[in-house]
Amino acid sequence: MYFDNIKLFNIKEEVSNLDNIFAHMKDEHTKDEHKEKLVDHMNLAYKYFLNICKEKNLDNVFMNIEKKLLTDLSNEGKAFWKELLCNTIYMHDIGKVNCNFQTRKMKNKKYKDFPNFDSKHSMLSACIYFDYYFKKFIDIKENGDKPILLTFLLLNSYLISKHHGILDNFAGFKDKFIDGFKNYRKIENVKIYKDYKGKLSITPDNITDYMECLEDTIVSFEDEESWKSIDVYIYTKLVFSLLVSGDFYSTSHYQSGKGTQSFGTIDNIEKYYNIYKDRDIYKSTEVYKDYLNGKTKNPFSKGDINEIRTQLFIDSEEALIQHKEENIFYLEAPTGSGKTNTSINLAFKLLENNKNLNKIFYVFPFNTLIEQTKNSLDDIFENNEEIKRQIAVINSVTPIQVDDIEEDNGQIKIKGLKHKIDYNKAILDRQFLHYPIVLTSHVNFFNYLFGNSREEVFPITHIANSVVILDEIQSYKNSIWKEIIIFLKGYCKLLNIKLIIMSATLPKLEKLVGAETKFVNLIENREKYFSDPLFKDRVSLDFSLLDEEDDPRGVLINKVVECTQVEGENILIEFIKKKTALDFFKNLNEIEELKSLGKKIMLITGDDNKIDRNKIINTVKTEKNIILVATQVIEAGVDIDMDIGFKDISILDAEEQFLGRINRSCKKKGSLVYFFNLDDVSSVYKGDRRKDKEITLSTIAMRKILKLKDFEKFYEIVMENLDSDKLRKDSKNIKDFRKNIVAKLEYREITKRMKLIDDDDKVYRVFFNKKIEDDSGLVIIGSEVWDEYKDILQNTDLEYGEKRVRLSRILAKLDYFTYAVNRMTVSYNDILGNIYYIQDGEKYFTDGKFDRGLFNENEKAEIIGW
Repeated sequence: MYFDNIKLFNIKEEVSNLDNIFAHMKDEHTKDEHKEKLVDHMNLAYKYFLNICKEKNLDNVFMNIEKKLLTDLSNEGKAFWKELLCNTIYMHDIGKVNCNFQTRKMKNKKYKDFPNFDSKHSMLSACIYFDYYFKKFIDIKENGDKPILLTFLLLNSYLISKHHGILDNFAGFKDKFIDGFKNYRKIENVKIYKDYKGKLSITPDNITDYMECLEDTIVSFEDEESWKSIDVYIYTKLVFSLLVSGDFYSTSHYQSGKGTQSFGTIDNIEKYYNIYKDRDIYKSTEVYKDYLNGKTKNPFSKGDINEIRTQLFIDSEEALIQHKEENIFYLEAPTGSGKTNTSINLAFKLLENNKNLNKIFYVFPFNTLIEQTKNSLDDIFENNEEIKRQIAVINSVTPIQVDDIEEDNGQIKIKGLKHKIDYNKAILDRQFLHYPIVLTSHVNFFNYLFGNSREEVFPITHIANSVVILDEIQSYKNSIWKEIIIFLKGYCKLLNIKLIIMSATLPKLEKLVGAETKFVNLIENREKYFSDPLFKDRVSLDFSLLDEEDDPRGVLINKVVECTQVEGENILIEFIKKKTALDFFKNLNEIEELKSLGKKIMLITGDDNKIDRNKIINTVKTEKNIILVATQVIEAGVDIDMDIGFKDISILDAEEQFLGRINRSCKKKGSLVYFFNLDDVSSVYKGDRRKDKEITLSTIAMRKILKLKDFEKFYEIVMENLDSDKLRKDSKNIKDFRKNIVAKLEYREITKRMKLIDDDDKVYRVFFNKKIEDDSGLVIIGSEVWDEYKDILQNTDLEYGEKRVRLSRILAKLDYFTYAVNRMTVSYNDILGNIYYIQDGEKYFTDGKFDRGLFNENEKAEIIGW
């Protein structure tokens, strides 16, 4: 292993009275003999660190760090760097020798309390660590090693000081570090850490000089290679993750008496891949390969869409194998071409070819896509419950996964036996992503990469040596596309991440970071697929409604009614705003002609809960003569196949996504989509350069691009606009971000800049009490869900782990009744946290749909009837 034979801080020589210095206790009544000794905690945390490095195959990651940041170090310097890193983990709690920590936190009667001094340990740990290794540092023979080693000594000290807090900004650490040394060096306070035999020798005046050395070193990195400071940032995030993980695992081990045995890695890809290869869809691909090699006849009939899907599958696999040493891949393919199935094969293939890889992440912008992919994976492994339990959905509406299948009053049943649920393990698994295959949201994933709290940074270690599939990246906030691809490139290079970016409208983001950056196009000949009649011509486009100036709504209604004359066809109509969709839904329900034709008129928006959404989708997939009115929620991740479409124009990506819902099977003739212009897109696509009028369907040029599927031309314009934004002298300026934010390790500002969804302080969450019937016919009553939620929150007898698991379960139900509103104008009956409860919720629904107009008609909000 990379960290074999590392010399650790000799705590037995450097600290006296070890048997009476404690790190943790279970509660205030814990007897001394049951408290965890500091030396035991340090050893256990370091053991977990080594276990993580081993199971996650991190040797290659640290070799990458060496190549990127330590190229100028001598062998002696590299050995010292390893020692510094390992002891960052080992010495993180050495400051618990603080007498006040022992008396106040550990209830240790063997120590005297010093009233004028605090009981904190993190900064004292950082000071002891820095001082101890600085004494060794000055003896290094190679003077050229010293600036870099001093930089990492300071960085590691900062991480130690923050291991119970958040990464804020490195500049602010200077003053706090100086104050720490001032306080801990005072002669009268030496007794505070009397059992530490060493004396802090660094003077506060020196720290300023050392900090300047660090800043100069990072600046020199930037002078040597633009954006190299990102490598320093990623290094700190990785080491912080390893530090807080080792600390958390070992503390949990002591508290529960159970160790963490597995970190949820894929240790045998064949176990997964062989099941996948045994499916008919993969077998047909193998037969088709034989056909291409002249060994058998074509298994597909002429015009079968599965033939072109199979060609795409094979082409992408061959390109992947040819470029398997690269890190970032594009999978650009038309809607309906089988990208999900292809990407699953590519992920397995990467793990098969690279034994360091051991986890798969699927990242989506919408929960509907998460659900759809989870169903696909469950279908693949339908006969293997063990593997199905290893596939976890991590989002805000999915309960925390427990190992066991069935629960009965807090107990689970397996083969007639009862076992107590291990709630603490369930929480650990969720926090650290202990699952071989993780399906999560893009917001969660970006929190892992750019968040600055301990909880957000935990998963960084587990993302290393993983395959990450980013779906629909064009839906990410495009004002930070440049920053996104710069950071992703750095993370992939340093942490050995294999990244597959896939979409039907894929922006080539490397163009934002310079011509020298090349990512692998897995579909080298995109025209082969985008120009194929099965995809290109499966839907005809009609722009005539865009030229209507008088009463566009009336013209739209007339055209919809005209299209309903064909019996058995399903029609999809998409609007930009929920209110417009609801109003149009009401209008259609008032048309007698539609009633006489037996048309079923339905509405789906972002307000629909998971149960209602699934009911609507299942109805549309199994019945005919339906008119489905929708918002953008229908664009991605909704597997429906409609005959005729109408869409209010927005951005070109959205238009193509919508087309993917029409004639999806490519089996119909005469499928048509009409585009109209009703609502302004500005409020929905704030800050999005793709909404600029000159690159929407308002222009003839963009209509031609959509017809020809020539999205590269569209994105050339978008990229130029985005690049010009980054050169402006304002907060978006990319050079300023690099030099004054990233290079100075302003963690808070990086987190703020890389946030995908801006917080809206004006949004209120409202719980409407009503009745809902789920897919099985079970009636769920809102008031009962609210009462259960309230009981769990207020139950002080539940242990932390069980409370978190039960809350996650009830929150999944809470989502069925909860809606986001921009203003709170009604009287409410109860409030928990930031959720308002309304008892008579049914009155705000029309035909089962939340009616924002009715909700907003009320007077000023006030609380009634607690």
